[in-house]
Amino acid sequence: MSLVWPAAYRVAFGILRDRGLAEDAAQEACASIARSLPDLKRSDVFRSWAYRIVVNRAISIGRKRRPEADLADVQAASHDDAVTRLDLFRALDHLPLKQRAIVVLHYYVGLNSGEIAAACEMPSSSIRFHLMMARRALRHALAVTESPTPKLNAKGFSHGL
Repeated sequence: MSLVWPAAYRVAFGILRDRGLAEDAAQEACASIARSLPDLKRSDVFRSWAYRIVVNRAISIGRKRRPEADLADVQAASHDDAVTRLDLFRALDHLPLKQRAIVVLHYYVGLNSGEIAAACEMPSSSIRFHLMMARRALRHALAVTESPTPKLNAKGFSHGL
C-alpha cells in the first residue's frame, strides 16, 4: 500500500487543493483499495481502478466542503515561480471538480485519455472534450491574471502617456 499512498495523495491534493482534505481522501481511498483488492479480477486494470477510487473519494469530499488552496508549497519556490503557481492554483480552483480531476490525471499523473476514461468512468471522447474545455478555462483565467505590459514606441515611451 505504500506505493499507492504517494500517488493517491498527489491526485487528491490536485483535485481538492487542501492538505487536510487530500490526506482524508487519500487515506479513505487507500483503505477502500485495500479492502476491495481481493475482489479485483484483473491485475492489468489496477492502476485505473485505483485512480477511480481516489478521484471518486476526492470529488465526494470536495462536494461536501469547499477546500481552501494550500500555499505552503508555493512559499518555498522563487518569487516568479510562486506567482505562477499561485495563479495556476487559483485558476484550477475555478474548474468544476470533475474537470480538475481530469487535468490532474493528465498533467500531474501522466495518464492518457483512455486511462483517464477508465479512472473517471467516462468515454474517452468526453475526457478529451473536458480536457479541451479545462485548457480553455485555464488559459482564460491565466490571461486575466497577467498584468498587461504597456506598448512602447521607438523612443521607449508608452503610447498612453
